[in-house]
Amino acid sequence: MLNISGKIESTEKNIIISKIIDFLNKKDDIYGDIYIGYPIYSIEYTNEQLLCDLAIVSNYGFFILNIIESELLDYGKIQDDLYNKIDSKLKRCNFLVKKRILPFTINVFSYSLIELEEQEEYPLFYDVEELEEYIFETGEELSIEMVDMISSGLQEAQGLNKKNNHKNAREGSKAKLIDEMNNIIEKHDCNQMNAIMEDPKGIQRIRGMAGSGKTVVLARKAVELHTIHPDWNIVVTYYTRTLKTQLYNLIDKFYMTRNDGRHPDFSKLKIMHAWGSSSSDGLYYDICKNMEIKSYTFYQAKQKYPLHSRPFDLLCKEILDSGVKFDKLYDCILIDEAQDFNEHFLKLCCNVLGNEKRLVYAYDELQRLNELSMDAPEKIFGFKISKDTPLVTCYRNQSRVIVTAHALGMGLYREEGMIQIPNSTDVWKSIGYNCDENIVEGSPVTLYRNKITSPDFLKADADDLIKIEKFNDEEEIFRELLNSIKNNIINEGLNLSDMMIIDLDGINAANNLSKIQIYLNKNKDDYNEINIHLAGSANPEDFFREDSIVYSTIFRAKGNEAYYVYILNAQKSIETLSRTKDRNALFTAITRSKGWVRVFGYGKSMINLCDEFEKIKENNYKLYFKEYPTESDREKMVVLNKDISKNDSDALTNTKKFIDENQNNMEILLKELFGEEYKTRLRDFIVDDSQK
Repeated sequence: MLNISGKIESTEKNIIISKIIDFLNKKDDIYGDIYIGYPIYSIEYTNEQLLCDLAIVSNYGFFILNIIESELLDYGKIQDDLYNKIDSKLKRCNFLVKKRILPFTINVFSYSLIELEEQEEYPLFYDVEELEEYIFETGEELSIEMVDMISSGLQEAQGLNKKNNHKNAREGSKAKLIDEMNNIIEKHDCNQMNAIMEDPKGIQRIRGMAGSGKTVVLARKAVELHTIHPDWNIVVTYYTRTLKTQLYNLIDKFYMTRNDGRHPDFSKLKIMHAWGSSSSDGLYYDICKNMEIKSYTFYQAKQKYPLHSRPFDLLCKEILDSGVKFDKLYDCILIDEAQDFNEHFLKLCCNVLGNEKRLVYAYDELQRLNELSMDAPEKIFGFKISKDTPLVTCYRNQSRVIVTAHALGMGLYREEGMIQIPNSTDVWKSIGYNCDENIVEGSPVTLYRNKITSPDFLKADADDLIKIEKFNDEEEIFRELLNSIKNNIINEGLNLSDMMIIDLDGINAANNLSKIQIYLNKNKDDYNEINIHLAGSANPEDFFREDSIVYSTIFRAKGNEAYYVYILNAQKSIETLSRTKDRNALFTAITRSKGWVRVFGYGKSMINLCDEFEKIKENNYKLYFKEYPTESDREKMVVLNKDISKNDSDALTNTKKFIDENQNNMEILLKELFGEEYKTRLRDFIVDDSQK
């Protein structure tokens, strides 16, 4: 099977390329990748572009084709330039070089649409059949492994994973499994390559589930554009502040690989937060400054819109509604985690891009399990877009982990009934689920993931990947958490930065970490290897540290990932007044893991969560619906599981805080809340609950 990526503008070239691909596809045993209009190399100093019209990497050999449309071209020089660029790039890939040479042949040849003076030793064809014959006469047999390695080098995909092996990675340990996974030759899949290579003239949408590589693809795309158009003003923007370091490192690394060790010009390729201020780069602030519009900081916006939970949306809407004339400020804007924005920010970005409107936005297809995370493009922009790339393969989460996350997030096996479900059956295919038959509402349905949409690179014990455990109290959890971390460090060889702790009790996260720190200090001799820090404690971008484990709320954890994730206070996501919101938080927390997950909680609610997990295991980590919910069923779900309003949630939070601050006056508080008979009412409630 051949994977085909890319496209080219020339109609005549496309006719030739289509004939060659049709010919190759007739071979039943063929395997490999075809790249159309790729790779493109920038010639240093002249800024000229060297374009490969067709690259064929297959078990029949490696071929580079240049199609000639103009008699002014020296086709022999083009063949030399293509060969030298590709040879030079591939020789920098250690996994390809054997004794200083490449163990395969780079066959470069040309096809001409006009008569040319032929040059000796530079293959030139005018007839497609002759060209096809040449391919199989001059080719060589390449192994599937070698085909993948050449493609990786051609894509410049090496370096997606960290290569710094663990110091204490003994055989069979988790550290060893991670190192072996990270040493697999990386390669972008066909959908990812299409997203990277697509010309972003107009609006391009890149969508996929958590772990499908959206951020990597966006970073690679920014690098391609900056390489090909170094004079362009390009912006990469985001919402979650902790993403800045990740985006900066990815873009810098990819650009250096792409451009012989040189760094990007960050004055032309800017990585900036969506908001920003006079002391911190931000796209909104930059737009206001360039257009001489008053801008607002976060605190000023909260004062202006005190009752609105997302004042940034209203600030963007204000600019759109102001009637101001928009000028072209940037050549291209790329938005990561676009589901965190509403249509006003996307429209604002669109308006400052001039007539060509090069806007690329990548988003999580299903961040909230009861609905698609974003409206259709025509609803946002008022017209359809031509460039839409779904990324269906999940590279981050192991299959059992992602299925568990979806099942728990929906409450699929909940005794009282499901809490939420995607509002369209089409979503399942777009996020990598398979169904042996069509999904019919009201009928039994089983959804599962296969090795294509959930590749098993980690090779870990499947039964050890995710565990959910109930404890009696906080102290038991602290002890188990620290013992598990200690074991991961000493026996499994993990680094502190391999692990992440997510507290689902977001309001009290800092206080909960203080309790753990106190417990750590009391037992310092037992846990002297362990350091833990609160995400964002040093600055908004502060997240991972080499010498410490990050402790985060779900808000700050979004967009980040770790090999081993601990989730605390999972009981907060079960019996709650915000069922959908808190189930979504549990789903998001689980999907932060590239490997293992441990979910801890205590109290009666954890019994219910453990029961749900047991049913997931009984169903062999598949999503089984006895009767797939109808539209009417889904409407009832929304009504029954509606979250309390933001105002009520804030009032409840303030009440908890008030009670915490007035512990010395508890009896007076209880009388105020329940009246003089408060003791009787509380006793009846406790007795009734214990009998249940």
